[in-house]
Amino acid sequence: MNLFSTQKDVSGVKNALIIQALNSFVWGVMYVLLPILMLERKISIESMGLIFAVLPLVLQASRMIFGVISDHVGRKKFYWLNGIANIISLLAYCLANNPFTFLIGKVSEAIKEASIWSVNRAYFLDHSQKAEKSLMKMRGIGYIFYAIGILGAGFFITNLFYNKTLFALIILSFLIFPNVSKLIDGEKREISILAIIDAFNINNKSKKFKTFFWLYFIIGLYYGLIGGYVFPLFLKEAGTSIEQIGLILGMQSLLGGIAIYSLRSWGKGKYKLLIGGILNALSFVCIIFSPQIFLPAIIVFSGIFGGLFDAGGETIFVETASRESLAGDISLLMIGINVGASVAQAVSGFIISSFGFAALFIGAAFLNLTFSVLAFQNME
Repeated sequence: MNLFSTQKDVSGVKNALIIQALNSFVWGVMYVLLPILMLERKISIESMGLIFAVLPLVLQASRMIFGVISDHVGRKKFYWLNGIANIISLLAYCLANNPFTFLIGKVSEAIKEASIWSVNRAYFLDHSQKAEKSLMKMRGIGYIFYAIGILGAGFFITNLFYNKTLFALIILSFLIFPNVSKLIDGEKREISILAIIDAFNINNKSKKFKTFFWLYFIIGLYYGLIGGYVFPLFLKEAGTSIEQIGLILGMQSLLGGIAIYSLRSWGKGKYKLLIGGILNALSFVCIIFSPQIFLPAIIVFSGIFGGLFDAGGETIFVETASRESLAGDISLLMIGINVGASVAQAVSGFIISSFGFAALFIGAAFLNLTFSVLAFQNME
């Protein structure tokens, strides 16, 4: 199975997939490395939550602007920015030794994330005939290389330690640039202030668009409660070694990627989202109440449910975003997710300190289930 093969790759789709894979691999390594690095450098859990909460806010503000502009000037410029910001964020983490310097790294990481996520879905929709399957393939590859990064994180940290691992990721990030050079922009349009303002006017959008604009705040809260540092820290405090953390979370993501990729042609998106959401919520309940010996297996297999849920979620973008303003519409939809995630991550450290991880997981299960049912009712 060639993950990067495309039936008709005349527009850089293969190179866009490689860029997605490189970003996902780096993100996977950092998912394990960054929380542990922050603990090693004496950053408190409360400060950690506040620092991680900055990413979705900066990401959303940048993403909206990048997305709308890319609908007029093309997607390629923002792929270049992604490569540059990737390197800057990794350098920042190498030098960080207090909350403020870690905050600088997190802001540059947010710009890196915004630059790719503001244009990647739009690029694939621009250049692919089968929109829904194309997006699922992108997410599937992202999941798989994210998993490879997580799986390798324990080995890298143990053998290279923190800064050498970061420098290795910087070298790897330079591979983004030759792939960006092979991307092809679509037709460019004249950009104006009025066009940008109009793109942000939600009153011009469809009823379904407006519904999901608000529903996405719910799922944003869910992602904020379980995202960032939560699972690596949860496993570390349960006595799990760095190598085992990488193995557990890597296998979880790998199964999620396989689920997305292999189920991209199965059934309607709304059914994937509902079934995945219900099973995902149940997995959080199991994490809370199961004996510790079963935790690794539960977390690993929850990746399948999360992958099924995310596969269904990609259908929402296909059903709601306009072809004339793809990146802008997707960025506008993501406001709810990123604002919700920022709010949840800002309070997550205080929740853990006061009530423990169980409170986070109960909240995540409820939010995941609520969104799945409401989204199912509003999808075709």
